[in-house]
Amino acid sequence: MTISSGYATLDEFKYYQTARAQTMVTDANDDKVIEDMIEAASRYIDRRSGRTFYARTETHYHDVPKDGNRILMLDDDLLTIATLTNGDGAVLTSTLDYNLVPKNTTPHYAIKMKQSSVHYWTQDSNGNTEDVISIVGTWGFAATAPDDIKEACLMIAASLNKRRYGENLSSISTITAAGIVITPQDVPGLTWTVIMGYKRML
Repeated sequence: MTISSGYATLDEFKYYQTARAQTMVTDANDDKVIEDMIEAASRYIDRRSGRTFYARTETHYHDVPKDGNRILMLDDDLLTIATLTNGDGAVLTSTLDYNLVPKNTTPHYAIKMKQSSVHYWTQDSNGNTEDVISIVGTWGFAATAPDDIKEACLMIAASLNKRRYGENLSSISTITAAGIVITPQDVPGLTWTVIMGYKRML
């Protein structure tokens, strides 16, 4: 298995699990299970924080803001915009029409129409206001996971790895690619604190 959008690599896990400057010895079967656990830990962090720590190129659709509000609140963390299309089909530009909020840092959580723009958030030709504004962009909290998120991923994966051998538990759990269940015991307190520190407030 190749880890998809994981917050740590197999080599990083092996280094993390051993004394400094040494390498954890595994076989191909071990490596596959460890990669599964790293990906499971990464997706667990996504679910609990409500955000992702890798860049995704996607198209998101939004409703027209109510009551003539110039600010369009986004449904996810935004890194960059490739194309922003208004409800009437007009393609808006950052030079003439809008600013990202916040202006100077990422991720962005809103788009604000400039006062000088000739455009305003508007409905489509049929009078629909729902899902008529489209944003093609790069989404995510960051293009690469922050160091503490990587550490959290490694801590959870290490805990899962211990559970494979029944360490600190009354029974041995079988972990397969078909399904890795992350229990509260698998999530160290420090890891939970890190994840909650990034929790996206809707």
